[in-house]
Amino acid sequence: MGSQYSSHIRYGLLPQTPEAGFEPARPSGAEALLSDDSRQLLTAWKTWRGERLLPHRRDMDLVSIARLMPKLVLLEAFGPQRMIFRLAGTEIETITGLRLMGRDHITLAAPEDRALRSRLLWGAASQPCGAVAFHSFPHPDSGRPHQIESFVLPVLPNDSTAPIQLIGVASRLPVLEIGSHLTLPLERAAATQHFIDIGAGIPAL
Repeated sequence: MGSQYSSHIRYGLLPQTPEAGFEPARPSGAEALLSDDSRQLLTAWKTWRGERLLPHRRDMDLVSIARLMPKLVLLEAFGPQRMIFRLAGTEIETITGLRLMGRDHITLAAPEDRALRSRLLWGAASQPCGAVAFHSFPHPDSGRPHQIESFVLPVLPNDSTAPIQLIGVASRLPVLEIGSHLTLPLERAAATQHFIDIGAGIPAL
């Protein structure tokens, strides 16, 4: 039996500044913009939650997403300013060049980017909803920029006194080379961060 909650995905643009408003939600077909890795995580997450809005940590079957393990993250969302890595796949640590376990995802951002990162991740944890963001990183070998899609979904802890968690996947995306410029496909480049409705709406200002 399917979940009582909508399986449709609709995106709401996360404002780039606190003064900006939300863009109207886009059609559910926007799910097609997610990478294959993100869609695989979403499919597994829907199975884990069953009839409920959110799955618990004990419901997670990581064997079902074993292929994603090098790209997987698990964050504990203590509050808007504290998101601690409890799991970080080897590919993610290679991309960032950092050992991430136990570190705060918010403080790892540049000071000018921390508020936006906080709003995206805390929005996903507190609404609850999904969130997707697109980033550019220098390739660890060539130094050339490559694009990363980060996708997270909320998960309830087994202990009700513990903070909510965010499970996510970071995927390298194909880029288009035009002359000396590397860029995302246009439909992804149009906006870099979105909330995703999983059945409980998306945050409003």
